[in-house]
Amino acid sequence: MTGVVINMNDIDREKSAGFDFEYLMTVPQEKESLGDAYQTPGFGIGAQLFATAAKAVIERLGKEEGEKLLKEAVERFGRERGRRIAAQVKAAGKSLTFKNWLIYTDIDTNRNFQVEPSIEDGDLVAKISNCTFYESAARWGLGDYANIYCTYVDYAILDGYNPDIKLILKQRGPSQTDCCVFRYIMKESNK
Repeated sequence: MTGVVINMNDIDREKSAGFDFEYLMTVPQEKESLGDAYQTPGFGIGAQLFATAAKAVIERLGKEEGEKLLKEAVERFGRERGRRIAAQVKAAGKSLTFKNWLIYTDIDTNRNFQVEPSIEDGDLVAKISNCTFYESAARWGLGDYANIYCTYVDYAILDGYNPDIKLILKQRGPSQTDCCVFRYIMKESNK
């Protein structure tokens, strides 16, 4: 194992004496010196879990049946997320507008992806890049499985929240472009 330093004294110590707080007290300082280089954001851990499970489902059931089951599960999950966001909005005495969906959404957009918004003919167009969900799964070679989730979840969330909001999603494609493009439509004449 080239480049890997193993401190045999620490391994021997752990095996013979176990742990104590004096031994472990340097962990926070050492973790801080590494920064977040070895950490996967929460959204990314979810992606790795989903993509790993999706791969197992497809390997067991086959592509067609596996994707059908995954689609059903993702849509169920997405609608439930949308209903929960709607409940939060209603509990705050607000209406189920797109603006309130953005305010009360259950995901931290600042930590999980970069958004480049624009307005086109009254629609919000959001270019999403640096997506920790997709990128974390892709790092494990599971980007195609993460895309199964991405293909269905956002439509289902909006359906659970307010089905009057229309979404057109141009997802990251086989060419692996670096972004997905979401077009949110509420203006009646654009639907």
